Amino acid sequence: MAEAPLSGADATPQVGYYVHHHGHGHWRRAQAIAEHLQCPVTLIGSHLPPLPAPLQRLDLPADTAPGMQVERFATLHYAPLAVDGLRERMALLTNWMNRHWPCLLVVDVSVEVALLARLLGVPTVYIRQHGQRDDPAHLQAYACASALLAPWPALMESLDAERPGTPAIVRHTRYSGWLSRYPQGRNAAAETGRVLVIIGQGGTAIGTCELLALAQACPSYQFRVIGLAPDHGRLCAANLVDLGQVPEPFDELCRAEIVIGSAGDGVVSEAASLGCRYVAIAESRPFDEQLHQARRLQALGLAIGLDAWPAAEHWPQLLQQARALDPGQWQRGGPMADSPAHAARIIEDTLREHFVSSPAPFSSPAS
Repeated sequence: MAEAPLSGADATPQVGYYVHHHGHGHWRRAQAIAEHLQCPVTLIGSHLPPLPAPLQRLDLPADTAPGMQVERFATLHYAPLAVDGLRERMALLTNWMNRHWPCLLVVDVSVEVALLARLLGVPTVYIRQHGQRDDPAHLQAYACASALLAPWPALMESLDAERPGTPAIVRHTRYSGWLSRYPQGRNAAAETGRVLVIIGQGGTAIGTCELLALAQACPSYQFRVIGLAPDHGRLCAANLVDLGQVPEPFDELCRAEIVIGSAGDGVVSEAASLGCRYVAIAESRPFDEQLHQARRLQALGLAIGLDAWPAAEHWPQLLQQARALDPGQWQRGGPMADSPAHAARIIEDTLREHFVSSPAPFSSPAS
């Protein structure tokens, strides 16, 4: 027997937050925002980590299967046939939206999930990403959304916000500012010559050969590496230390004079909030997401932005350029301490526009 809907005429509007499973940045961002929402919220996705109360969760099965063939259409990015997990996860999502009506779905990110919500008459807040996303699928998801939320400051798009050809949908984006899990400011002074290299979990071209070449080319620096895969080769260099997996790199970020990492939203936001001298290296991602962000950071003078990992002989000059960066430039994007709260307010405002006639705050979510 199907479960009865939990909604009613006087039901409290609530938020479902769909979290993409690739990398760690999506769920860290989701958790930071969700903890500031003053309404019931459920994080929805695959491979979700443990979540603090009062956040609820809906775990979804994987949407892949051995031997599957992925078809793409003009308005769909991911549409394989006969994949049990995909059918089951869409059914679970549909059931959640039915049972928890009235609700709003935050989508970070999936064109297909956003379109599913719209077909069910559920409003969405779509989280934007960097890159060349003017394809029909993205534009359809943007057009169907009640609001677009960019997890970065408007400064990052100031160079082309009015560029001819920029879709009007994109120009209507609301900006939260840099979204970081860390508070603004450092708890320790940076140590001269100390360089932290962060390798993300979403796929990387950085391996032991690249790191050893870096260390050998810059013998006056001390390099500390976070995030190498467990099966990597040995880092045999006196000025190169493998720290392994470090879930909370806050202290390492604070003590590094220079930080090297990807141009992904999560690590860039953390570098911004802590005022790091940052070298952002674009990893290969769909729609040139990181390439777009690395070039924008370089153009704005916020960080050293690179299209790819450079040859070893270029590193001494690059580190000198990084030393010359002014960490205060990150502040041009506006205050960062309340960015997660600001993102939460954007979501709540959108929810209120659809379901709540009074401007009074939502009641605290139940545990």
